[in-house]
Amino acid sequence: MSLAELLRHGERFVGCLAIGRQPVRRAGAVEHALDAADTAAIDELSQALFHRSAAFGSDWIVLTLQGYDYPSLGRCPALADDGRCMLHETGKPAMCAAVPLEPLLPDRLQMRVLEGRRESAQWLGADCIRRKAEEGVPLVLEGRVADAGALVRFRGALAFERGIWRDAVFASFHEAAADLRGAFARLGADGHLTVSLVPALTAAARVSSRCRELCVAYIDNQIALIERTVEAAIARRRLDDRPVTRELRGFAQAYAGARELLAAPGWRPDAARADTPEIEAWLGAA
Repeated sequence: MSLAELLRHGERFVGCLAIGRQPVRRAGAVEHALDAADTAAIDELSQALFHRSAAFGSDWIVLTLQGYDYPSLGRCPALADDGRCMLHETGKPAMCAAVPLEPLLPDRLQMRVLEGRRESAQWLGADCIRRKAEEGVPLVLEGRVADAGALVRFRGALAFERGIWRDAVFASFHEAAADLRGAFARLGADGHLTVSLVPALTAAARVSSRCRELCVAYIDNQIALIERTVEAAIARRRLDDRPVTRELRGFAQAYAGARELLAAPGWRPDAARADTPEIEAWLGAA
């Protein structure tokens, strides 16, 4: 999810910052051999969306924001009791609209993505992805995405937020490069570390006083949501929930510290920037 989407749904989704790595010669879930054109397309998209530094080797560093919940629940927090999305008419995240496509891979590889997910779905007993569309709207036609609107929106949000928080967060990693290198070395190609959203929020809050207000309001919503979420987990009394409970309590503690920092009388935003009105509109959109 984008930061704007998480701020909009701060009372529903617990947010987290996910830090992952993607090897230069591997395209996420696509395990087929890649030709020169595939590799060039991946490299072009990666340069626009990801980061790279010699301090972390040759892999791309992938910074994304995600919704975070107990895996034992097995459902999205936005699902109603009848299994339908409660956000479908009021602001469904771009990633949800893109499913089952993969916005972090170029359009030319989407057919391979669908083939892989089709095989997984069939293994689970579902036939929701078909090679020939008997009804409905096709996803991919003759190797091209038929309607790339959701992919464009997702990638556009990721690119726009580079200047709000992602570049600043990545730059801060160099201060702890040694610790992160060890953590990355233990990650699989598609693995990621999850940490609290505080680094992204503090970067966004520096844009202006209005952005700080939005971030503080989000922090208040998150602390209250985490309290409710943990209370419900304790009532379920599942042993496999305990690691998530510990991490959520860590998130709440980090939020409390960030709120104190942002609410301090001496806090001031960074120097004025030309795109401040655009960023405020982006983060504060209803």
